[in-house]
Amino acid sequence: MAFYLPRECLEEIFQILEYDKSTLYSCLLVNRFWCSSVVKFLWKQPFQLVKRPNPSLIEIYTSSFSHATKTYLLSEGVYISSINDPKIFDYPSFIRGFRFEDLYESTSLWLQEGYEKGRQIRRDPEVIDEKRYDTIVFDDLRIVKLVVNELVKLFFSKIRVLDFLSLNTQRLVGLIDRRFWTHHPGDIQYTPTSFEEFRSSYGFDDLLNIPSYPGAIDCLRYLQKFEYGGGSTDGRIMQVLSEISKNLNTLEINFSSWQGKHPDPQMMLSLLKAQHLLRRVILRRGTSNCLNALIEGLHSQISSLNYLEFSGTDFRGHVYLTPVASCVNLQVLVFDRCLGLNDDTVEPLAFATFKKLKKFVFRKSVGFRDMRSNQMLPPSVVHIIGNHNTGNTIRTTLIRNVSMGNHSIGNLSMRNPSTGNSSTSSTNNCTPSSLNHPLSRMIQNTCGSLKDIRLGRKVWNVRRPPGSIARGSGDFPPSSVLLTISVTCPYLNLIETHISRDILPHFLSLLETCQFLQQLHISIGTELMDDEQFWRELSRKLPQRLKNLMIVIEGTFWLMVVHWLLENCKAPLEILQFPRSGCIDDEYLSLITQYASRLKTLKRLALAKRTKVTSEGLRKALVVFDDISRNGELSLD
Repeated sequence: MAFYLPRECLEEIFQILEYDKSTLYSCLLVNRFWCSSVVKFLWKQPFQLVKRPNPSLIEIYTSSFSHATKTYLLSEGVYISSINDPKIFDYPSFIRGFRFEDLYESTSLWLQEGYEKGRQIRRDPEVIDEKRYDTIVFDDLRIVKLVVNELVKLFFSKIRVLDFLSLNTQRLVGLIDRRFWTHHPGDIQYTPTSFEEFRSSYGFDDLLNIPSYPGAIDCLRYLQKFEYGGGSTDGRIMQVLSEISKNLNTLEINFSSWQGKHPDPQMMLSLLKAQHLLRRVILRRGTSNCLNALIEGLHSQISSLNYLEFSGTDFRGHVYLTPVASCVNLQVLVFDRCLGLNDDTVEPLAFATFKKLKKFVFRKSVGFRDMRSNQMLPPSVVHIIGNHNTGNTIRTTLIRNVSMGNHSIGNLSMRNPSTGNSSTSSTNNCTPSSLNHPLSRMIQNTCGSLKDIRLGRKVWNVRRPPGSIARGSGDFPPSSVLLTISVTCPYLNLIETHISRDILPHFLSLLETCQFLQQLHISIGTELMDDEQFWRELSRKLPQRLKNLMIVIEGTFWLMVVHWLLENCKAPLEILQFPRSGCIDDEYLSLITQYASRLKTLKRLALAKRTKVTSEGLRKALVVFDDISRNGELSLD
């Protein structure tokens, strides 16, 4: 019956499958009617459906160039055949969004392949002998820009609506001209000098010409999402767009961490304030020079803004978050990898009433430390002595039947090393400042609306003395934050946090009160890695609705930990993740598989990329598991 569905119904289905390339491709092969219905979804943002720069896409698009465009490009040394195979569809007309960097990368590769295969060669007009050819010596980026500009003109001439546009020229630095790379062991960084030299040599002033292309203004009026990242010169495009694109849903601005001169914040502010119903704002990097103006501009979007993200942002230098507190309709608030988030900076959030807030992220950001009252240096740390070697600490009864038909957990015995850390109890080390932490008050004022809280994960390779959290050293949540969550967020669905001995009692209390918890992402402090009582207590306290458990432990942990964790587990786990534990081998996997067979619900396992599991061990485990990933953390958002 699906063959006879009307086009409108099919398009509703294909809209849901928009980013499922394999399924959409299969739909192409059903019949001609399905093919004509699904093709526009595959070609809405085709560069997003390929994993790397794709010269084949450029080949298809350039075949649609007019004769005049081909002649112009030929004069610049770019040869495009005038004899084209007839195309069933007008592919450029399906474009609904593109990123400039995708066009640049794919075009660069297309030109490179053309020259390697001898296609991009122009005859020297002064040479009569047709067998003699001279290759064109050209400036790579200049030629790439010429082709890209013609592609953009083509898109705007073919389409009526553009939903998404990204002009993030920062990603282009180094992609084409590698002379400006400064190499470091295992890393590539840019220096301010090289970046400015790159800008002055090439620049991206041509971006300002985009609105003047035929059909561009009509398309840009319907723009829903705009991403920008560039220099002070091409930053003027935002000021130009503020006169055209007033219906943005999402605005993303990327500041450069190596650029000496940022665009004028007033240009960005003009685009932000021009919007009628802006819902999402994402600010990546940036400093107080630009941030204060943009944050102040959020006042203009108070009624509509429901998503605000700061990623890699530097709040040092008196950045004020007071306007953020007035955005009462926020549903998602993110601080990810930020700097300078001391208590003075986040203090305005304590007075916010985010009663619609569903998700709060405060990950890998300096802010849990009370910078006002604690100016002391972090206490010295004591390095771990010894190595958790599974080979000499534990024995296990392996699976008796290799077919995995009847499984039983064998008796495990261990030679328990003296760690001196068997107790999981801890005194409450909350200081007066942490009891009144701004984030605690902000969470309390949400009145239970939060369902997703991510406080970051971090693993230390050294043991930290007890009480270091309370004294202000470390960037983990103080006890009062976890205590507030356990009291005011009963309907929490996901929690992500680091667990240390200092905050363990409040974390266990959180597990008892948040009985609707379905996803738990935790990193384990080194002092708890080999603590049997901790693991057994954690196993008993896992909520009865928990489906996804992620445990982040770097380095080696005992095989016995798997037994302590899963022996008394009553939660209906469906997914178990050890995304950073490279020590897991066939023996670990065998034990996990036995418990998965006992639990019956556990069907997916995520392991580290450098796991020691063999193909044979994987084959045996897949008799019980539906899926075992060895690519690190599973993304389920």
